[in-house]
Amino acid sequence: MTEQLKQISSQKSNFVCKHTGDELLLIPLKNNVADFNQYLVLNELGAFIWEQIDESSTFEILREAIYKEFDAPQQQIEHDLAKFIPELYLYTQSK
Repeated sequence: MTEQLKQISSQKSNFVCKHTGDELLLIPLKNNVADFNQYLVLNELGAFIWEQIDESSTFEILREAIYKEFDAPQQQIEHDLAKFIPELYLYTQSK
């Protein structure tokens, strides 16, 4: 999963982000133009994860950051994070 996080981090510059309340629109850039036909809407947790990801991110670092920020059981955080990271990876790699 650490490799997926590194790949996501390397692709972040290919996206424009727009906050809309508690959600974040993740809009891919194609030829330096925002492609509004393929945007992804992230909820508050997804937006938090996106903003936390950088080249040094690991599952454990993200898990702890989420645990400190959100009032949720550790097991639920681990489950949600383990499900979300591969999905985010596939989205960022396909754009």
